Amino acid sequence: MEGKGETFAAYLAKQYVAKKGFKPGTVPEAGALASAADIVLTLADGMRFEIVCIVDREADPGKRFGLSRDAVEEIGKACLKYSGKVSSTQLPVSIHVMEVGPGPFTDSDRARLQAFKRRGLFSKVVLLGWIVSTASASVWTNAPFRGLMLGRRFIEGLLQSPRQSPAEMQRPAAALPRHGFPLLTCALLALLAAVFAGEIEFGIGPWTGLLAPDILTLIAMGGLYPKLVLESGEWYRVLTAAFLHGDALHLLLNGVALYMAGAALETLIGRAWFLALFLIGAVGGSLLSLAINPATMVSVGASGAIMGLLAAAYVCSFRYPPGAGRTQIQMSLLQVLIPSLIPIAVSRTGQQIDFAAHIGGALTGVAAGWLLLKTWSEASPAPRFTGFAAAVCLAGIAAVALAFVPLRKEYGGYVLESFLIPRDQLPKSSDEGKSRSADLVARYPRDPRSRLLRAGALIEDRDAAAAERQLRAGLKEEQILKTKFPPDLEARLRTMLAAVLLDKGEAAEAKAVARPVCGDPASLMRETLVKFQLCE
Repeated sequence: MEGKGETFAAYLAKQYVAKKGFKPGTVPEAGALASAADIVLTLADGMRFEIVCIVDREADPGKRFGLSRDAVEEIGKACLKYSGKVSSTQLPVSIHVMEVGPGPFTDSDRARLQAFKRRGLFSKVVLLGWIVSTASASVWTNAPFRGLMLGRRFIEGLLQSPRQSPAEMQRPAAALPRHGFPLLTCALLALLAAVFAGEIEFGIGPWTGLLAPDILTLIAMGGLYPKLVLESGEWYRVLTAAFLHGDALHLLLNGVALYMAGAALETLIGRAWFLALFLIGAVGGSLLSLAINPATMVSVGASGAIMGLLAAAYVCSFRYPPGAGRTQIQMSLLQVLIPSLIPIAVSRTGQQIDFAAHIGGALTGVAAGWLLLKTWSEASPAPRFTGFAAAVCLAGIAAVALAFVPLRKEYGGYVLESFLIPRDQLPKSSDEGKSRSADLVARYPRDPRSRLLRAGALIEDRDAAAAERQLRAGLKEEQILKTKFPPDLEARLRTMLAAVLLDKGEAAEAKAVARPVCGDPASLMRETLVKFQLCE
């Protein structure tokens, strides 16, 4: 096997070149690193600029990295011009100081390399110290999360696995589809816009902001309301909520993010998987929203689904070969994904942003993207299990279509709900009710309760004729009385009207009005009517 007898440091360097896109050597500004280490590798793709300095203590056990922390930091500052920018923000330069060999590595070695660390959270030079022990096949580092996000597992795998030949190291170029127009993405955008137009056209209450449907409209059209999902079993809302939006700005922001995700992902994984990931992300976001958010919070929006697509797109972008193209895609995705997961500015036009849905969708997308990437053959331009993806799409489309039946059935009930006094505006006492009765009738003329309160106030003012008109108006709202209130409210209206008619000397009509109540033995008002001798 070629390379037999070479030190692990040399083998590790070859793997970094073959698998991670590094190149031997470095830029002139970092030339001093070459004299301080045995091997220097550089990754420069127009965005990232990263240097790995390797000291081969297997070849020379007494050798140590020859520069101080401050000297390395100054080299990093001089190399900042080679790193890219994201939204006018300079990306940091990373320099890894790595000592490799059998050891023994002492506490003083770890303390010395521990000093190679970032000076502060916003420092543009990131320094990292590493010890790779070939004797114990272990890795020590001062990198965050013990280096799990920066290649620790990669190095440990090389330590514990048989060495590869140069030919085996070369990863074959993955088959990639030809870039095409994101047709399904545009179709989804059109669908979301059409649904939002429906929210505006068929909204129950007046807008509450910039083309912002009221909460009752969002609930009526399938918004995620925990009480209806968990207590009434309306689980279709975990999907339907993803097609609704709280206002025009909400739709616009989600539309931009969806197009970015589609441009990066739809052609890469195919339309079946793209739509499947959209639906899976929507469900994942809704489920975490149900688990975390208050029971009174109504959640709408495609954010969870879009976060799932963005996260899956980031994971699947590793399908592309290392280089500026892949890095540019990843940076563009992260510019949208990361701010969307940080709970800052938690309100928008009086509405809360559902960060639980964002996080749930992103976690689902990461998991799904990882499974796609791990099962994806290098020789195939498309991921596996397309049939399963198509089944998920059909199931999701069927679920949304079937949800239209109960939503349409219940829509009329929500329309009636808009005519009623909101719960937080109900009078807290009979005296308050009478004093506010005129205002309540003016604002909620179709609510039988406002008519009942007004009639009571008018009777106290000895205006029986006006009270009679109020009670008759309340009883005319038969659909509201039958569907929105228990029978007791209608019984109270009839009892009060019967008493007014009896006082006017219209006993026959009073008995006719009272008859439905008299025929109900369970009615609490029946006893009153019996006392008035209105029950035959």
